[in-house]
Amino acid sequence: MNKIKGTIEIEFPSEEIAKIVYESVLFEHLSVPYRRSEIEFKREGNRIVLHFTAQDNSALRGTLNSYLRWIKVAMDVVEL
Repeated sequence: MNKIKGTIEIEFPSEEIAKIVYESVLFEHLSVPYRRSEIEFKREGNRIVLHFTAQDNSALRGTLNSYLRWIKVAMDVVEL
């Protein structure tokens, strides 16, 4: 079966906000193992970049939902 691959780039208003969000999500990235997907999580200036590979649609959905939820929570906290 072919793997699903892709990239998501999220641009922030500043490098400082991107750094805060990145560092907030980094702990989760380093501590949560995924068996059916791989994700490269990095910050490039004012952008966060997710390169992902998943074995199937369910693995892709679960992985991306987790990362996007963590990023959204971090962004909500920054806005407080």
